[in-house]
Amino acid sequence: MLSKLLFTAFVLVNCANNWEQEVLSGLKHVVEEVQGTYGIFDFVCKIQGQDMTVIEKTLSDIKKIQHISHTTTIHTIPEQNKD
Repeated sequence: MLSKLLFTAFVLVNCANNWEQEVLSGLKHVVEEVQGTYGIFDFVCKIQGQDMTVIEKTLSDIKKIQHISHTTTIHTIPEQNKD
């Protein structure tokens, strides 16, 4: 049953000052959805996959983007999203 659930994670991203546009461009090539934010974090990204290996691969790709200084990942609970 668990393999049919869609795994979702949100990644909060900080980047170096004055590199927001470059980081945003890089994130758009890697994640499903990205939004700029005000406050502590520069971006929030949404990633989804059929299993955790997809999520882990995407997280790895995010961390390879130059000028990202910090990420925080929030994994959702897939069992709570089923109908």
